[in-house]
Amino acid sequence: MKFRVVRRLRPKNADMFPFLMYFTHHNNKILLYICKYLSNFIDMSNVSTISVFMYFDYRDYIRAVVEALQSRGQSIRSIQESAGVSGSAFFNRILDGSRPLSAANAKTLAKAWGLSDEESEYFLTLVRFGNEKNVDERENLLKKLLTVRANKQEYELQDSALKFFSKWYYPVLRDLLPLLPANTPAEKIGRMFTPALRAPQVQSGIKYLKEAGFVTLNDDGTYRIEQPIISTPPRVRSTILRKYHLKNLEVNSEVYDLFSSDDRSITSVTCSLSKESFEKVREEIAKLREKILAMSREEKNPDRVCHVGFQLVNRAKVKEGK
Repeated sequence: MKFRVVRRLRPKNADMFPFLMYFTHHNNKILLYICKYLSNFIDMSNVSTISVFMYFDYRDYIRAVVEALQSRGQSIRSIQESAGVSGSAFFNRILDGSRPLSAANAKTLAKAWGLSDEESEYFLTLVRFGNEKNVDERENLLKKLLTVRANKQEYELQDSALKFFSKWYYPVLRDLLPLLPANTPAEKIGRMFTPALRAPQVQSGIKYLKEAGFVTLNDDGTYRIEQPIISTPPRVRSTILRKYHLKNLEVNSEVYDLFSSDDRSITSVTCSLSKESFEKVREEIAKLREKILAMSREEKNPDRVCHVGFQLVNRAKVKEGK
């Protein structure tokens, strides 16, 4: 058996493999064997610099890892082979949402990408959160993710802003504080709410709003509203807002009889719509919401904080094909 030196190359992963001498037989079997062997040693240094704790969507994390490996010259096929996952266009189908990532494959990726026990646990929970259909279970999974991130200083302030909708009265308190005279007692502020709040609730609410950057205490003892940016994936936002909306509906039903007709406006309509008209109504609600917000921003002398709710819900639906 004769061998001949074809050429000496410095591969893209030269920092991992200084110099390689490629030999080939007349049928190239040795070359193919060497290439297959080297595919098991893909440089994972880029993976270790990508924190899984940054993400609330497992697809975003996988995309970041894949792109990092591709930037080092790896192909999708070689990344898939080194990770030990099989299936046609595995990563493409995961990333475009046409298939979910199974728990088994999530464990395989966590091991292949060298995640620590804590990182692996977060990643597996992230996958469950992304795939879960039950809204109550999804809420529990989100709490687990936030608990882990709470121990990471770099995410503590960011996640603190997500708590803004955890209490129905936080948004009300934020808008109310700038309307009050300086140093208004917590007890007096609590009595302004319907239903009324206890002084400790007001105090803890003010503390939270200040720490999260929603309000700032001026030198004269009054407050001004700040506008922190809350940037979250839609799935996280919908999970948090679901509970907030349900609580507001509950509170509204409890205080309905406490208001006179001069202090409330409640109306509804039941109608038949097509899918196209349903979407048009949704758009009109969105426009009305923005119009009301614009009116609020232009208000010169506000004396109350209001909650304006919109509900567009299917009460009955003719099944397709019937």
